Amino acid sequence: MRFLIALLLSTLTSLTWAANNSLSPSTYEELNAIQEQLAAQQYREAEEALLELEDDLNPGFGLALTYQLHGQLNLLQEKNKEAMFWYSKALALNVLAPAQESALSTTIAQLHLAAENNNAAIAELEPRLNNILSLEKDKNSDKKRGTDDKPVDWIQPLSFITLASAYQLEKNYAASVPWLIRGIERARSRGDQPKENWLQMLMAGHYQQKSYAKTAAVLDDLLRINPGKEDYWQQQAAVYQLLEQPALALRTLELGYAADYLKKPDSILLLVQLLISENIPERAGRILQAHLQDQSVELSERNWRVLAAAWQQGRERDKAVAAMREASTFMDDGSLLYRAAQMQQQNAQYQTALTDAEAALKKGLSERDKPRALMLAGSCAYELNDYTTARRYFQQALTLADVAANARVWLEYLDALEQYPG
Repeated sequence: MRFLIALLLSTLTSLTWAANNSLSPSTYEELNAIQEQLAAQQYREAEEALLELEDDLNPGFGLALTYQLHGQLNLLQEKNKEAMFWYSKALALNVLAPAQESALSTTIAQLHLAAENNNAAIAELEPRLNNILSLEKDKNSDKKRGTDDKPVDWIQPLSFITLASAYQLEKNYAASVPWLIRGIERARSRGDQPKENWLQMLMAGHYQQKSYAKTAAVLDDLLRINPGKEDYWQQQAAVYQLLEQPALALRTLELGYAADYLKKPDSILLLVQLLISENIPERAGRILQAHLQDQSVELSERNWRVLAAAWQQGRERDKAVAAMREASTFMDDGSLLYRAAQMQQQNAQYQTALTDAEAALKKGLSERDKPRALMLAGSCAYELNDYTTARRYFQQALTLADVAANARVWLEYLDALEQYPG
């Protein structure tokens, strides 16, 4: 439908221009009547009139417009191949104005793209655009300096974008980028905002060529146009990470979060991880805990581990221990409970350390962690003056090679205490 509207406007413009130029009044009236038949969907009558007019006209501007209308007739009936045939005949006469030529060639290229004939679209459009660009350059260079005349720009931005699209569909990003830039600059020179999907294509082109700084700059434009699209915040942060600029990646996500644009769990987690890596663990912990509590972020082992890491880095040991305990509920072993016990032992919280160590041993530990957990449990029990419990854990540790010698020392020490109390 977009193609039909563009072509209809192009044809009407051509008829208006022709009425004041080289088209005879009778030909203009006949073409206008045919246009009205097309608008009324009187296709059989319109085709009869077109064929009759084509027989009467000599090669020239009037015949080119007749061919163009004939193409429009077929396009309205979804006969795309036939439409391209008539449009090509109109172009072959070489009598259309540059603006009309580029518009009609763009329509043909778009029809090729619709048929997935990307290379045909390129072959149709690129030579014409290059030729018309050369004409524009010559025309503008002839203008006298100091005049108020605007530079000519016969080519519509969409023509450049269409050619760029064909190259991108062929994954030829290097060729697509210059045409995208031309189209975007042409739109801006006319006081128009480039369309979002044009900027998306330019971003993709730069990214595919690993031009990450340029990718980030285009994402700035996209964020100005559509800040509510969360993917743009994520993509810009990712690009800054590729540029090894984590501070800028963090700034991007913090701005998005502050403006309430970040909703997806992966966005929140990326923000949290960047805060941790940039040594702002307390803020990371507050943000993640809030989202775990309202369950906007999944209550999973991985996420609880991240929270524990944030609190641990921020020296919030009690909060880190709580997070480790939560994470442990999702696990098949007691490894995180053992880590929690270690932290509590370091903080002289022997009773809770013993409780977590016992829970870790009950849940199961690796061959590496089990001996150490037994020794931890025994030493915590000793600090609590519970020598019976301490002896039980040291005796279990005595059977494990990694800690047997140390366990024997502890048992001998306990024997000495019992032999020489006080």
